[in-house]
Amino acid sequence: MLRRCQVLDVEGIYEVETKSFKPDDVYSIELLKFLCAYCNDYSYVYVADGKIIGYVITCIEGGAAHVISIATDPQYRRRGVGKSLLCTAINLLARGEVQEVFLEVRVSNEAALRLYKAAGFEVVETLKNYYSDGEDGYRLSLRDRKRAKEFCYSK
Repeated sequence: MLRRCQVLDVEGIYEVETKSFKPDDVYSIELLKFLCAYCNDYSYVYVADGKIIGYVITCIEGGAAHVISIATDPQYRRRGVGKSLLCTAINLLARGEVQEVFLEVRVSNEAALRLYKAAGFEVVETLKNYYSDGEDGYRLSLRDRKRAKEFCYSK
């Protein structure tokens, strides 16, 4: 079940973060509380078996939706959870509420890159030493409204 993020969800989000990201990339509970409150209208959790198994935090910046963080608990991956979460942001573009959806990802995160490219995201910039361990990141952008609709409404 997909539902809007609430401050009470932060512990569950943090747990997914710690299972999904390198220790230096995990957001603090305080930052997650802030983001969940500040970006509440566009941030969601995915709940299954009574626990949070995934989340997306999206903030609106000007005419764009910025996916700040998205993750699925490793034991629930490849079941459509990530796609459902990503579509909460992509639908903002599909409905014309923003002109662009963008996000950052490690260059080595092949699974995430496959999902983003399937959705129509394109690499627009390489971010040198973007991550705390020195790894580069990619900034990806999606501006194609038709592609966004096709991805989110296809089986």
